[in-house]
Amino acid sequence: MITDKTVFISLTGKNSHKIKIPAGQGSFSIGTRGISDGKYDVMVEPDKAIIWDSFNIYFTPLGARYNKLYPYGDWPRFFYYSGNDTGFIEWSNKRHIEDFHWFPKEDVCVDLSNSNISRLSIHTDNVRVCIKNIGENTSDLFLSGKLENFQIRECDKAPRLYLTPTPLEDNTRSYTIPHFEKLSKATLVEINSSVVGSAFDCASLLQFQNIKNLNLTGRLINLEALSQLRFLETIGIRFSPDLNGFTHLKTWNNLKGFIGWNIEEIEGKRLKAELQALMAEKDLQYSSVSQLRKKGWFTTEYELPFSAWKGKLAKTAIKAYKTSLKEIKNAKTEKEVHDSIVSFLNVFNKLDGIETDEREDIGSAVEKLVTASSLDIPPESWQDWFDSVRDF
Repeated sequence: MITDKTVFISLTGKNSHKIKIPAGQGSFSIGTRGISDGKYDVMVEPDKAIIWDSFNIYFTPLGARYNKLYPYGDWPRFFYYSGNDTGFIEWSNKRHIEDFHWFPKEDVCVDLSNSNISRLSIHTDNVRVCIKNIGENTSDLFLSGKLENFQIRECDKAPRLYLTPTPLEDNTRSYTIPHFEKLSKATLVEINSSVVGSAFDCASLLQFQNIKNLNLTGRLINLEALSQLRFLETIGIRFSPDLNGFTHLKTWNNLKGFIGWNIEEIEGKRLKAELQALMAEKDLQYSSVSQLRKKGWFTTEYELPFSAWKGKLAKTAIKAYKTSLKEIKNAKTEKEVHDSIVSFLNVFNKLDGIETDEREDIGSAVEKLVTASSLDIPPESWQDWFDSVRDF
């Protein structure tokens, strides 16, 4: 594994890229220069193919210990790739990939019949992605962006399905997912839709009549349609500002678990009472209804960073954010913004047990704070502030 030292990797040619990976980082990101958005570990030229075999010599600590079991390396465990080279699919035939996030930039058609990627995420907004076949090794498929740009021709075994549609610009219209005939046998479906934007139409879930496990996040309409999914065993509803039409929990005879978290309080109270009655009748998996919210909360508080955090930690984080936001909006110099960010980060330096996901939330909050400034501060500046000040 590459840790805290500068090395060269032959990504597009011999020693083509110089990289330095922080200790403990299990991922690696590749972007296409001049095309890809965001920050990546390396950038490649648009016309250059990726030499995926260049990763064969890198191992996690476990892989290095048992390297005979991993003749083609096992680091990185997670890839983020923005570009058009599809060689990673063939490469995965000999080297298992746990998690691959792909952002294609041109129309593409690929065959995943023999790929060995457990969790595959594909995002598209402006290009069409055709998948000839999804093989049995793909256990989890994440599709995001304009879902109508995806075409699935065949599927050996329906994977667990996670869909994140791009919100519609017109919030008065609802969003329905396209008809994915070849994925209709999916038994786990998760929809991540906008919380304060266009609503997701639950009626479009009826194409998945075999669903056993369903998770929904965001604004929802036509919730009554869910009563037609007769095989549901677990249901999760999160960050939903309106549950009008959601049927009684006893509707599903096979129900083994229900989670309602950060949902509107009127229907939430009803569901909480129903869940308590159901738990008195039979044993359930972990189930709860919590964080009930007034409808106004979803428009005034939800988009604040740390809204998903809990208890005293959330209160501390949100208070620090609001204080810094007020200071930065009034800041006249970059030094004032910097000093406010330092104070903000020092709040978290004094807290124990900041996990990876929480660290990412703090980083996102810093980005929001800097963006709120009237000054033009480049991303490189606030990223340096974040890395140099944080002690978590």
